Amino acid sequence: MTDTANPNKEIAVNSSGDSFTPKQCYQPDTYYQILEVRPPIEKEKRVGKNIATTIVAKQRGKGDINESIEGTFDDYKIDSNTKKKLKDYYPDIKSDKDKLSSYLPSPGIIFPDGFIKSLKGDVTNQTELNNFHDSLRNILITRKLSQLIAKTWWAYLQAKETDNLWKKFTDGKWEDFKPNQTDILDGLIAREIFLLAGQESPDHPDSDDPSIYIPLKGVDRDKNARFLILPSSKSWQGINMSLLLSGQAYRKIGEEWHQISQPIMSTGEIVFNYSFESDWTKFNGEIKELSTNQESPWVVSQVVMPYPPIPSNNELEPNDIEKWAFAKDDDDSKGLPFYKKNKDNEYLMDVDYFKPPYPYIPLSST
Repeated sequence: MTDTANPNKEIAVNSSGDSFTPKQCYQPDTYYQILEVRPPIEKEKRVGKNIATTIVAKQRGKGDINESIEGTFDDYKIDSNTKKKLKDYYPDIKSDKDKLSSYLPSPGIIFPDGFIKSLKGDVTNQTELNNFHDSLRNILITRKLSQLIAKTWWAYLQAKETDNLWKKFTDGKWEDFKPNQTDILDGLIAREIFLLAGQESPDHPDSDDPSIYIPLKGVDRDKNARFLILPSSKSWQGINMSLLLSGQAYRKIGEEWHQISQPIMSTGEIVFNYSFESDWTKFNGEIKELSTNQESPWVVSQVVMPYPPIPSNNELEPNDIEKWAFAKDDDDSKGLPFYKKNKDNEYLMDVDYFKPPYPYIPLSST
């Protein structure tokens, strides 16, 4: 593979990563990545690009309320807006909801408790899980990806029409966005990631400790596990998109960290399963399985995300874009819910709006 700082220099890094047990995901010494997004400084500016990206790779940290480990993601305090949006993703009552470390690894999309109870009953039934869970989860992911695309369209249209926000964004004056314009700024950042997904690596890909990208040796695998996308992976070119979709893309506001988009994919899926790129001419997503080698990950699904130009007002009403972008999955007042229920308000193993009811909004694929 190539050195991320010097593409012409070959270094000895195995593309397989490390083997580790599931419980190591929550160990303080397990390594994770986040994407830090910020306005580009002068030397980073170039035509067609309005963000700068850095891969931050650190150990998870404890996430405990009364304990923290310096130099880990325990040091990253999330803002109140992010904490509010992540309330359903909170994994552990012993963890600190203010710490970014508490939300690693990402679970991806999650089902409501009522839906899970109706699916599992009092015990975990493998037959029911295998018949319904994965299928419905994949369909919900499809909806969420389509909605995220719509949010980026909505944000661009809003920025062009509201308080000269587009110029503030392109000039790097992100601090001039008001608190009630947070969704617009997040959508504009996500739009930039979509536009170049799979076409280039991050601006600053190097870790403070490059050795974390070197696989561990046998006896060392009980510690310092790496839940990382490696530079040698087929996913590296699309790592910005991967980290956005797993909820591991952040921007800093003062001393706090703000999540740009809530999780859709899990950390395991972006590390082991998927490679992302975008296509400006497609309205439907495509998946192609790629065989890698005889080591993990054995097969990677290359996902081409549709990201065509925004249709004109004659083709699609801006209000319809907004309705789909912010439609709730459950009991949606906009009339676009995902879940179906019976007359007793019990969840059915069926779905409603898994795709937009309006033309031209892309339907992604999982």
